[in-house]
Amino acid sequence: MAFSFNQKEVGKRIRDERLKNKLTIEKLCELLDVSPSFIGLVERGTSGISLEKLCRLSEIFHVSTDYLIKGTATEMKPAENSALDALNAYLYNSTEEEILFILSLVKFIKPRVEIKSKDN
Repeated sequence: MAFSFNQKEVGKRIRDERLKNKLTIEKLCELLDVSPSFIGLVERGTSGISLEKLCRLSEIFHVSTDYLIKGTATEMKPAENSALDALNAYLYNSTEEEILFILSLVKFIKPRVEIKSKDN
């Protein structure tokens, strides 16, 4: 079966992923360095998006570019020991003020945390 590109479906998947990731249009615009009107056009399927921005969206949403374009690929699986990836994904949805607060908490807590190895 031949692939048929459908810009409206690409836009719908982008919108669905934005909502699933609880990103406002404004936050997504900040992450992509584009205007809100551009995102609106892309989500409605009336404007295309560059490969560079499409790749950035796949990173932000943790999905493959194939999924965004075709809707057929599965979501990318985080690598093993993905605690850092999970934290990074969480921080994408945070304001700079929240990130700075979280950082101050980490700096306070880290020296006080004692992690026991599984071997003990």
